[in-house]
Amino acid sequence: MKLALLFLGVCLAQAALNPEDLREKVYEQQREYLYKYEGDVKSGIPQTSDKYSGMKIEAEVRLQFKTDKDVLMRLEKIKFKSLRGELESPEERELRRLTKDSKEEKIPEQRQHHAFQQEFQSSSEFELSRESESEERLPREEQERRQRQEQERRDQKPKKSSREEESKSQWEPSREVEEEVEETEKNMAELRRHLEKTIKVRYEKGNVTKIEAQKDEPQESVNIKRGIWNMLQLTMDPKNVETLDKDSKDKSKSNRAYDKSTEKLFRIMEQDVSGLCETQYDIRESRLQQNLREVTKTKDYQNCRQKVEKLHSLVSAKKIESERKDRKEDKLESSSVSRLLVVTDKLRSDKFLIQESETRSQHVYQPYSKEGGEVITFSKQTLKLKEAKQVSEQMPEPREPELKGNLSFVFQKPEYKQPREEPRQEKTQEKKEKIERLSKEISKEMKHSVSQEAPRKFVELVKELRQLSEEQMKKILKELITKPLNQGEQRKQRLTDEQTQEKNQTRKVLLDAVALVGKQEALRAIRELMELKKISESEVEMLLTGVSLSIQPCPRTTREMLEIAQSERSQESKQIRKSAWLSLGTMIHGMISQQKEGQMQKKRPQDQDQIEQIKREYSQELLKGIEEEKSEEEKLIFLRAIKNAGLEQTVDRLQEIISGKDSESNTKEIRVQAIDALSRVAKKLPNKVRQIALRVFQNPEKSESERIRAYELMMETKPTLSFIELIAQSTQRETSNQVGQYVYTDMKSRSESKLQQDKKMSKWCKIALRLCKPFNKGIQYSESRKWQMVDEDLDMGVSLDLKSISNKKSIFPKDVRAQLRLNTLGYDIKLLEISGRAEGLQSMIDSLFFKKQEEKKSVFDYMMKKTRENSEEYRKSKDQKQKTVAEIEIGKVRNSLPIQTRRDEEEPRLSLSTSWSDNEVSFQEFNKEDLKKMVREGKLPMSDLEDQLRKGLKHQLTKTTFLFEASRQIPTTLGLPLHLNLTSVLIVKSKSEGKLEVTPKMFREDRREDVRKIESELQSNQTIVLYTTGKMTVESRVLKSGVAINVTLNTTLPVSGKLSMDMESQKYKWTMETPQQERELVTLKSTPFVYTEQKQTRKDREGRKVEVTRRQEILIKGKKIQKQPTEYNRTFGREEFGVEFRLNSSMISRLSKEKRSPFQPLTGPVELRLSAKPGQNKPEKVEVELELTKSRPSSSERNSEKTREDNRWEIKISAKHEQQDREMRIKITDSEEKFEEDSRRRQLDSRDRNIPKRFLARSVQEQEPLVSEETRDMYEQGRKQQTRRTFAVQIDRTRLPRESEEFKACVNMEFEYPAYSDYSLIQDRVQKANIEAKWGRDCSGNDKKMQLKAKFQKSVEQRRQERKEEAMYEKAPKSSKPLFESEQDFESLYESLREVLTFGESSSRSSQEEKKSEQEEKKEYFSQTHSDKKREIRENVFRKCLQDRKEGLKFSRSCLKAIEQRSQLRELDIEIEHKNLPTWMKQLVSDLHKDIQHRNYERTSIKDVDVRNEENKLRLRLTVDKDAKEMNITIKTPREESNITRISLEQPKLKFNLQKLLRTELPMQKDLSIPFPLRFPSTKYSMVEEYQNRLMNKQYWPYCKVESNDKIRTFDDVEYKYKLSKCDHILAKDASPEEKFMVLISKKSEQKPENVLKVFLEGKKVELQMRSREESERRRQQSGEKWSSQEEEEHKHDEMEITVDGREVEVQPEQSLQIRKDQNDRDSEVLFTIKRSGKMVKIISEKLGLKVKHDLHQTWVKVSNSFRSKMAGLCGNFDGEQTDEYSGPSQEVYNHHQMFALSYQVPSKQCETEGKKLPLMRNVMISRKNENDKDETCFSKTPVPQCPEGSRKVKSVKQQVEFHCLYTNLESTKKMLKLYKTKPLDKMMSKKTDRVQEIEAELECREQ
Repeated sequence: MKLALLFLGVCLAQAALNPEDLREKVYEQQREYLYKYEGDVKSGIPQTSDKYSGMKIEAEVRLQFKTDKDVLMRLEKIKFKSLRGELESPEERELRRLTKDSKEEKIPEQRQHHAFQQEFQSSSEFELSRESESEERLPREEQERRQRQEQERRDQKPKKSSREEESKSQWEPSREVEEEVEETEKNMAELRRHLEKTIKVRYEKGNVTKIEAQKDEPQESVNIKRGIWNMLQLTMDPKNVETLDKDSKDKSKSNRAYDKSTEKLFRIMEQDVSGLCETQYDIRESRLQQNLREVTKTKDYQNCRQKVEKLHSLVSAKKIESERKDRKEDKLESSSVSRLLVVTDKLRSDKFLIQESETRSQHVYQPYSKEGGEVITFSKQTLKLKEAKQVSEQMPEPREPELKGNLSFVFQKPEYKQPREEPRQEKTQEKKEKIERLSKEISKEMKHSVSQEAPRKFVELVKELRQLSEEQMKKILKELITKPLNQGEQRKQRLTDEQTQEKNQTRKVLLDAVALVGKQEALRAIRELMELKKISESEVEMLLTGVSLSIQPCPRTTREMLEIAQSERSQESKQIRKSAWLSLGTMIHGMISQQKEGQMQKKRPQDQDQIEQIKREYSQELLKGIEEEKSEEEKLIFLRAIKNAGLEQTVDRLQEIISGKDSESNTKEIRVQAIDALSRVAKKLPNKVRQIALRVFQNPEKSESERIRAYELMMETKPTLSFIELIAQSTQRETSNQVGQYVYTDMKSRSESKLQQDKKMSKWCKIALRLCKPFNKGIQYSESRKWQMVDEDLDMGVSLDLKSISNKKSIFPKDVRAQLRLNTLGYDIKLLEISGRAEGLQSMIDSLFFKKQEEKKSVFDYMMKKTRENSEEYRKSKDQKQKTVAEIEIGKVRNSLPIQTRRDEEEPRLSLSTSWSDNEVSFQEFNKEDLKKMVREGKLPMSDLEDQLRKGLKHQLTKTTFLFEASRQIPTTLGLPLHLNLTSVLIVKSKSEGKLEVTPKMFREDRREDVRKIESELQSNQTIVLYTTGKMTVESRVLKSGVAINVTLNTTLPVSGKLSMDMESQKYKWTMETPQQERELVTLKSTPFVYTEQKQTRKDREGRKVEVTRRQEILIKGKKIQKQPTEYNRTFGREEFGVEFRLNSSMISRLSKEKRSPFQPLTGPVELRLSAKPGQNKPEKVEVELELTKSRPSSSERNSEKTREDNRWEIKISAKHEQQDREMRIKITDSEEKFEEDSRRRQLDSRDRNIPKRFLARSVQEQEPLVSEETRDMYEQGRKQQTRRTFAVQIDRTRLPRESEEFKACVNMEFEYPAYSDYSLIQDRVQKANIEAKWGRDCSGNDKKMQLKAKFQKSVEQRRQERKEEAMYEKAPKSSKPLFESEQDFESLYESLREVLTFGESSSRSSQEEKKSEQEEKKEYFSQTHSDKKREIRENVFRKCLQDRKEGLKFSRSCLKAIEQRSQLRELDIEIEHKNLPTWMKQLVSDLHKDIQHRNYERTSIKDVDVRNEENKLRLRLTVDKDAKEMNITIKTPREESNITRISLEQPKLKFNLQKLLRTELPMQKDLSIPFPLRFPSTKYSMVEEYQNRLMNKQYWPYCKVESNDKIRTFDDVEYKYKLSKCDHILAKDASPEEKFMVLISKKSEQKPENVLKVFLEGKKVELQMRSREESERRRQQSGEKWSSQEEEEHKHDEMEITVDGREVEVQPEQSLQIRKDQNDRDSEVLFTIKRSGKMVKIISEKLGLKVKHDLHQTWVKVSNSFRSKMAGLCGNFDGEQTDEYSGPSQEVYNHHQMFALSYQVPSKQCETEGKKLPLMRNVMISRKNENDKDETCFSKTPVPQCPEGSRKVKSVKQQVEFHCLYTNLESTKKMLKLYKTKPLDKMMSKKTDRVQEIEAELECREQ
């Protein structure tokens, strides 16, 4: 029995494994399989709403296996349905879940837990119940019988009412509407016809390798079939080499455990609809049936070897790199999961049968952050086997089969049909009518104001134009685009002005649309219109630029653009030629570049050889334009085109221009542009470009522009960290401050960049900055800065890069660029770049404003002056003018020592260029001849401008364009394309009318009087509309469905009024008109919705069949975020101004969902409106009158010490109406007076009673150390001088209807600060401010009042440090060395101070209390550690200064540093007292206080126990540290005291929270970083001067200094030693053609230290020298003053003699003298001022920007930055560089400072005394034979001092001198041999250096 049972089991097992039985269960040839297919796709914004739209496809799929690998496929019973609806709420779903069968299982949710995604992602496991299994085994007839019975049972059920259906719907998964597309529709019938066609598929081992279809079947229908085959794609047993799950250390070729297992887990790269992507397989045995496997596969679309997508964009962009190196950030993420039930044959892995397949995928577009909302498209496909049988009827194979590709999706190419002739003409006429109608409608929509429909219709117009064929395009544009109507045509056609304007506007709209078509047909039509001259040059430029950016470049379109550039019309017009070549370069780059990084889809040649041939061909065409014989203008055009093209074949030629053989023959402008032309090639050939750029960057002889552009080019090559470090290291040896500062600031700004795209470069630049030399020279040097705003919540950022390149010849930058970059939607976009380049700008400014030494009062006076100078009478009077004493002496100096004029030799050039999306689209050069005329004559070419302004000018501009257009297409698993579109339309409309009349006329040559009156009128209306639409759409031929959002921003600014200016009475009146009706000023509307769109055929009124689009939309209201939108409505101004301003807003806010609430358009509808309309008793106009009154001091007040000047402004604002007159008067008084007050006698603050008095104020007995009594008295006198500046504002307003009394407000602001800068070491000064505001019914203070008292002073810590330094100096041994540089010096000083610095017993005190007090006192002064004491000694500049003063150096570097430290006021005390404040103001202050504490919570300490401060008072104390980087704040309120420490001042932030202020829930919060640090004033510099020094690195007033120890410091901070003699030396001279001033310096006696100073300016000569001993004795005897013998020996009473034009003038100490043009006329023009302070005499010319100070021993010369590169003399050339500081009179550069100083010695007989002879500055000549044995004569490039004949050298020095050699027999050489002994040779520095030889320079000479 047991044996029988065993035998039976074996038999059953064999039967189960019989292959004959499995043949029915796997795919076999000559069998067919019928599947039921359903696929649907739904789109929505699930985080916001459960509303969705979508489409559904139903069909039966019939497969016939002809062989094991060849399969025929056909679709039957095809249906398309549109879906719209709303999913059930979570509450409904939960209730339905409770009533559902508990046996149902769910897989985990993948992303979000809400209703929308549960609908698509909650999928039950495959269930194969026993019933279904048994049914499958029943005969087919029995199955059909059961199905008929079930259908009859359903039909017999009674139909439910609509109420019952409605009640049932709430329990269904979704409430959706399905609409089937009618089969009679044309598009549906055509699509069905193609879908029913048979295709042939190569199906090998579950993989689709080849698809064949009929030739006429479009890819659209093949893609849908691919989507079905995508569900049948299966890999059951991959080879080991194909899997991606191989361990790196596993070297075995096989995996036995894997091979024998039936359940497998592996990853492979598998082909599907989306491309070749990573696929994870999980194969498991089913528990329900033998040989049945469950297969789950997931796709990773981020890891694809081949990915199918199509991109199109008007702008170039780069995908932002993600944190992973191998991936880039993608805002559109896709995922897919497929589950299959597969019957397999265990013996053969290639034999299987797919019983059921289900694919679920999702495409998530996340434009912002995760909190910002996601747009999601879900797709679901099911494929179930219905029937499997033998083939009864063979399906026909495809006729005319054509290979359609493999399983990967193929995008459908647009094809134009060629219908019959008559229907085609009808179609063209229909298209023309529609285009004309749209153009006219848009024009009407923009007639008065731009409506919201205008941008939408413009998008529709562009779409219509893009659908035209070439013939249609040409025909329609020829008929619709005609020449603009002029007045003659207008009269001929009898059109009104309005009709003419409308026609021209319609034409302009159509041209704007044609520029955006982006097709070859449009380009050809534009060419034809251009040749017919139907469009102007500017219109051609606009069209070519627009087409080049929007077109899909291919060889044909690029060839078309080349022919346009070479056409006859292009050669005739420079404007067209520029635009055509630039557009050609853009198209070449678009054609040859690869399709990646967000670029538009390119019709790129596939053959690499063809691509190379195209590159060679176009590079040859472009290089023809930069041949040597071409003009500079042509070269610049073609270099810009080469830059746009980015061809590698042009690099070698560009290298020759940049630094090769043609470098010298080309101008600097061309070389700079050639470097720019390599920018696009930099990433293709980084190493080659880097080599070219590095050589230029490292060459110091190249100009700043070339070197800086070379640096930028290197940074474009994506350099490695080591290369960036190499560049940073080179700054340590950099000799040019311009280049050094640019490199440093650029690396610094890159390192601080917060944009996602810059993270890698930012990290590397931070590392490289450690090696970079810091350059902080100021804004007058070249620099690169970034201003960025990054919102991490929105995942967006914007960066404005500002770059300026300056040179040493001008204070104005010669090259300025501004680049706008966006990081948005996952892309980095270089949106816009505007650059300007100016050569010779300094010459133009000087010629316009500094041509003559006359003061200009206004622009009209300047114009009058220029007209007067050109008159003949003026020139005659100038010639007859007698020369002054100063002019005679200047002439002598000029003849004795000629100074070469420092003139900008560059030709004036001004150009502007614009780049859009990294393509240069336009550049404009201003007329060079006009610029030359401006420089030469100082004239502005404005001949007819004044007459036109008097008659009135009208200006109207309308521009419509796409600001942004981008689309991205990817396939869905259904085989339908998913479109992601973003289109932004910008409409700008500007309309202005104005008049300007000046009395008398500005440009009359005979005009001699000033401008008396100006009358002007202006009517302007500026409108900007920005319309943006974004869509995520799934599209088929018959249906579209998806999600869209429309955002419209409309801004209108109407201005209308008159301005009257009476210059004589200084009265100004401005009249504004008020709105007559309601106007919307700002409108913002955002609407998200889901929609379906279907094209249907309908009959029009005439019975013709027309195609219409049926669109159904469902608004997304965002109820999942908020049940009701947040609304804000506010009106103001209705009664106050008579004009009511209304602000209405409504939005769905995420305040409850996230911390911040940026603008989130995906959350729901957003609407914001700001409008203005007439209010109550609206006035017709508003008048604003301003009157200025100045009170001049009387003659008695002028002579008094106390002076007071008052300026008064009175402003009257009136708005009159019959029933109500509104009037407001504002009176402003500005007064200034000087008074005496000793701040040391001030009353101390009561809060500081616990602090010792010595740390709060200086004693009156403390005196300035180591200065003379006279200097000390001068400091004491200056310390008492204070300035009080008072501003008083009074406001009176008439009462409003709801008010019972009038309103008044008074604000008095009083500021007290030192009158003069304090240069003493012992100083204790304060700056005060007192602001008092009173308002209400009167200004008595009984109503509302607020008073603020502020005081800047030294902090307690600062005073302690000063006391410590002084104590260390007083207690230190007097024999110690002045400087302690070695460790031994510090140790010796420390040992000598041990008694002082040790806190032990003191013999002077007996009690313990006294000892303790002494210890505490000393601890206040000294540090405790040995290292701190040594550091304090080293950094004690106070001690170093006193040591310098002992040596007679009163203002040494140490003293200036010590004075600057001690002049700082690091503490600000504020006391605020208030009375009867409004509640909202109190709340605002309270909220501000709490916000400060909240923001600095970790650094805040609060004391609120037993605090009883004064009521209605708020006190603040702000203290900054020594380096002004951090600040501490103490806040005292009546009930609380809080201390906040270490607040950063380097990058302070301001927080704007209008949300609390306006009491609204709208998201109106913003943090703003201040781009410059906060600074406190000092007693040396005001707050304005502090920021000036900060911006310009203390070079706002650069100075030169001559010290008493023979040290000279130049303007560019170079020090050298030179001993002055009795000869005059040019210390500083304006070497420009105007020669505005000159300063000479000499010694009266070489044995005495006193210097003689001569200053020539404004036609006057001022001489400062020591008075003779005889004259001083005579004056002493007259005054009766007695001097001691010691005072006489020390010359303590030496007096300075001041003479003006040889006449002595008296200037009393602390007084000033104004030198006027006519000294006898008190109202005459002031030329300059002479001031005296102690021994110091100052000569100040505010007009010239010159300050000269002299005290007989030391001299300072300060000049403004307008003299940059114009100076000559011992003070240097002031060009901002140190390398060429020793520049001589002829701009020769010396190597030795002694030779340099001698070159500025003025030869005269007064120098040659006591046998001394002056060395002559002459070029040295040597003769030699060259390598060819020919005679050469060499001349030194710089003059060398040589003793004249008859003298001998006394002192000499040997120097290496450069020589330039010439052939001896040349005529030029013979002339130079005659000249070199008589004077220095000209222009030798520019010659080539042929040899270097050591020459002896003879510095001092004597008679023999």
